[in-house]
Amino acid sequence: MNLTNLPLLKDFSIFPKHIGTWQGNWIIFDENGQEKTRFTAVVTQNIVENQWVQTNVQTYSNGQSETRNFIGTVIGEGEVLIEGSDSAFVNYKSIATERDDDLIIFRVWDKTTGKLRAVETINLISPSERIRTTQSFHPETGKFRGFMVIIEQKIAE
Repeated sequence: MNLTNLPLLKDFSIFPKHIGTWQGNWIIFDENGQEKTRFTAVVTQNIVENQWVQTNVQTYSNGQSETRNFIGTVIGEGEVLIEGSDSAFVNYKSIATERDDDLIIFRVWDKTTGKLRAVETINLISPSERIRTTQSFHPETGKFRGFMVIIEQKIAE
């Protein structure tokens, strides 16, 4: 499919339902199910010129915060290539795919090894609530290294 024939992101069935600002608790567990880290985040998502634009502001219990920026480009029907502009994500290749009526599946690969780093599901439970779960894998061995659970509420359109 050439670029002029790509679908419009605003016409996708699920991505537009996620436009807005979401706030939630992120909990990261190790491979044995032991909690490692927890923080809150505000995630702002929008469609700008047929691109997915996302900013995550993560705030930790010690008061520190980090901002992460992502841009998504339509690559096919129901599929978006997500790239992070921050150095922590420069070696990631992420593809988000719509499934059914309310589910997005993210697959993240390591660009160097080609191995799967993570699989994330984003389940839109209602127009204002979603549950995200992520399974993480070691980029060199592919061994399971932990998981994350995120429960978010939409706080602004």
